[in-house]
Amino acid sequence: MKKFFRLLGALTASLFLASCFELSSVVTVNKDGSGVVEETTLVSAQLKAMMAAGAGGQGGEGGPKMDILPTKEKAGEKASKLGEGVTLKAYEEIKSPDGREGVKLTYAFADVRKLKYAPGDVKDGEKSITFGLEGDTLTVNLPQDKPKEADPNAPKPEVPKDLEAQMAMMKPMFAGMRFHFAFKSASGIASTDATHVSGDTVTLMEMNMDKLLEKPEGFKKFAELMDKKDMTPQQAAEEFKGFDGIKIEGKEKLTIKLK
Repeated sequence: MKKFFRLLGALTASLFLASCFELSSVVTVNKDGSGVVEETTLVSAQLKAMMAAGAGGQGGEGGPKMDILPTKEKAGEKASKLGEGVTLKAYEEIKSPDGREGVKLTYAFADVRKLKYAPGDVKDGEKSITFGLEGDTLTVNLPQDKPKEADPNAPKPEVPKDLEAQMAMMKPMFAGMRFHFAFKSASGIASTDATHVSGDTVTLMEMNMDKLLEKPEGFKKFAELMDKKDMTPQQAAEEFKGFDGIKIEGKEKLTIKLK
């Protein structure tokens, strides 16, 4: 959760939201415990040019360059951090029908029990998602941030006065921004206690800004959440329950029975 807000905050501060950005991570597991991790990152041509120039200006003079699109070398280095036996199976430069460009990475693993995964760039000491497998039952262990005690003197988030006007301004800035992180069973799912399930896929986190900003209450809740970067997944899941455009798994441990 904290990692997601760090990334979103960096994009916001750099005014990158004028260009669409999409990050998708899917962990697919076979019944024998082997599988792949697919990471897809797409950016608009404008955002790609801004990344090359630097966050704050032209020619790299205005700010640090952003490494949103991984190089093949960095993707290979990441494989060694994902667990024993994990390898970079494919590095593919892609282009979507709407003109966005990006990179699709495919990592292969032989034993999901040795996989330690976190979407995006892996930092040393970062908490990762781990897995267990016994027979046909898979467990997904989601790292949890300890909730901080509320500060009674902390100022309450201000609700935008001209909410509809601000929404109209923000929509084009956030247009096309989407984050998606999911688990998929190659053989199908017989049963699970996960919150968000569709067919053979369990969604662990998803944010679709286009949908979230369709209603004033969605924008209001998002604005409030941006001021609470220490919020735990459980708290965020509860806060956004029922909001179209965002899904967050709040449980610490999931059990998935594979078909």
